[in-house]
Amino acid sequence: MNSELTQEQVIRGTIRRVTFHNPSNGYSVLQVSVSGKGDPLTVVGYSTRASIGTQVIVRGVYKEHPKYGKQMAANSITETQPSSPDGIEKYLASGMIKGIGQRTAERIVEAFGEETIEIICKEPGRVAKLPGVGRHKAALLKEALSQQADMQAIMRFLLEHNVTQGLATRIHEKYGNRAVEVLSKDPYLLAREMRGVGFQTADTIAMNLGLAPDAPQRLRAGLYYALERAGDDGHCFLPLAQLLQRAIVLLGIGDDAGVDLSHPLEALIEEGYILKNEENIYLRHLFKAEEFVTEFIFKRVSEPNTDPLDPSLVEESISQSEKILNLALSAEQQVAVHEAAKQRLLIITGGPGCGKTTLIRALTLLFKKAKKRLFLAAPTGRAAQRMSQVCDHGASTIHRLLRFDPVRRTFLHGINDPLPADALIVDEASMIDISLAKDLFSAVPREAALILVGDKDQLPSVGPGRVFGDLVANSGIKTISLSRLFRRKEESTITSVAHMINAGIVPQIPEPDGVTKSDAYFIFKKDPEEAARLIEKLVADQVPKKFGFDRHDICVLTPSNRGELGAEKLNARLQEALNPRSNSGSEQELLVGSNWLRLGDRVCQRVNNYQIDDFGVFNGDMGQIYSVDRRNQTLVVELWDGRLIKYTSSDLYQLSLAYAVTVHRSQGSEIPCVVLALHDSHYTLLERQLIYTAITRAKKLLIIVGSKRALAIASKRASASKRYTNLQSRLERLIAGR
Repeated sequence: MNSELTQEQVIRGTIRRVTFHNPSNGYSVLQVSVSGKGDPLTVVGYSTRASIGTQVIVRGVYKEHPKYGKQMAANSITETQPSSPDGIEKYLASGMIKGIGQRTAERIVEAFGEETIEIICKEPGRVAKLPGVGRHKAALLKEALSQQADMQAIMRFLLEHNVTQGLATRIHEKYGNRAVEVLSKDPYLLAREMRGVGFQTADTIAMNLGLAPDAPQRLRAGLYYALERAGDDGHCFLPLAQLLQRAIVLLGIGDDAGVDLSHPLEALIEEGYILKNEENIYLRHLFKAEEFVTEFIFKRVSEPNTDPLDPSLVEESISQSEKILNLALSAEQQVAVHEAAKQRLLIITGGPGCGKTTLIRALTLLFKKAKKRLFLAAPTGRAAQRMSQVCDHGASTIHRLLRFDPVRRTFLHGINDPLPADALIVDEASMIDISLAKDLFSAVPREAALILVGDKDQLPSVGPGRVFGDLVANSGIKTISLSRLFRRKEESTITSVAHMINAGIVPQIPEPDGVTKSDAYFIFKKDPEEAARLIEKLVADQVPKKFGFDRHDICVLTPSNRGELGAEKLNARLQEALNPRSNSGSEQELLVGSNWLRLGDRVCQRVNNYQIDDFGVFNGDMGQIYSVDRRNQTLVVELWDGRLIKYTSSDLYQLSLAYAVTVHRSQGSEIPCVVLALHDSHYTLLERQLIYTAITRAKKLLIIVGSKRALAIASKRASASKRYTNLQSRLERLIAGR
């Protein structure tokens, strides 16, 4: 391969044309003339100010674009002030200063030649005397050149310390002329104040700035980040000893380095960022959330319901439900209906096929018959949509129900403005983490009935805590466990497999032989590469042809993001098979990080964004790219609830391809066809809760591709991951002492 196409090159030239420039993030497509090189070269990268006539130093790699030919992908574009009269003239006339056009620029350069820039900055009075300039324009020129000089100095400082051009542009945009001062004082401020910048990025900058490995601000940032990462792993807190050990590993300081973390820890406590409860260390907001949820639940179970529904009305409602639903409610379901009529808090748990959905329909009919103000909600849009369709009653996501206020950056409904509800039923409650539980519970009126429905055997919430599991495990909270498995006209292998795995039994799943009819199949593939190729073929060709599924109704699930059978590589493979570049053309795609997002791609939201539209978009929401505007670096996604959401360049990092997703990210979804990658290479992640959650996502068809050994390990291995949360122990102490 030509080394010119692989090694970083440095060119010096002048911007002759600005094909595209996005001022919000600096992304630019420039035509740069290089002395002795003939036609201008296309340069693609990030530039703080792209103006015709600006002289630049570009560092980058040559690439061959399929449509536009040879280009330079710039790692950095550094502006330099021009020195020749011709260059200075083009620079001043580039439009950077309103009112300074070609004629005025010519007049100034004609008067001062190569000394023009120095005279503008040091003797603006001489410039003001020129015809057509005056004091106002001269002052504007001096200010603009001073700002450009300051900005170039800041950019040089950032680039010299290995800050990428794109991030350097964002840093300058946020902090302006204070950027050097801010970063020199505390580079870790970036991780706290800038979206998409984490500890590792801030730490790299800090090290490049020469910050000592044991600097106080680095130790504080490391401790705080270790707690944040623990939250990402589902913990509400860490024991002190474990926090210190995690921070030591994260900071790379070693046990024998003699670094004392007690002082930075105390500083974080004094500053209010973290709290110490006995020997447990919490992020402040997680401690407050756990404390609030504990008190809320205790009040719910200790204070009697002063307005229970009439038992005769409940019996009438059960009879009516059985007629409308054309089935008989089980004894468990009938008990649940009676309890819902008199409890202020009721927990309902059950596996697939045990009648949770039927029970929610019966409860909906009960509260409507009693003329109560009823709200239905679920953590995800898909679950809420399903709930609404099944119950013939409006349902919404929890976030939409609580209504986020982007100005105050909090929910409108809360303790001071509770929901106008007499009853609230929440489905898929196992997905609710401690922070969302606090927000939701604070909006429930004191006298309203709260009913949480879920499956205690599924994976806990992605976020911190194990709220639903802790509530089910508490004997002082009224809980109904649905255990009767309702038989369908056609026996469901998916349901049988799920219940066998939940019991720790390795299921026998048929292999596709062209004869056996089933809604679940297992295909053995020992080699990960072969398994990945088969998954691609199944999704792109075999499943649509043999089973009649639309490609949009097929989703690949995997335990991991990494590896040959992880979500990242599977997405790249499936995108190329289902939506190759030739389908959309190069004008209908955007480079986001290291991945291309194309028109028609299935994508997933990775973080909560309350401000992107009136209702917000939340972690796990999926959709399809509806339109792409490459010029403005924006795209529009049509979510599965029908909304069209516009993503600007600063929001794009929130999206990822979603032809394949991790099992955790699939929680709350009901997918017509699931293709599950399950292989020995996933060994450390294989456990019963994970595979049970994956299998119960499949509504009509399940195909597992991988090894039988992996299936056996996952079926037999109970969850070994302990979550640090004190909700259950706090509740037990309070309830036992009442």
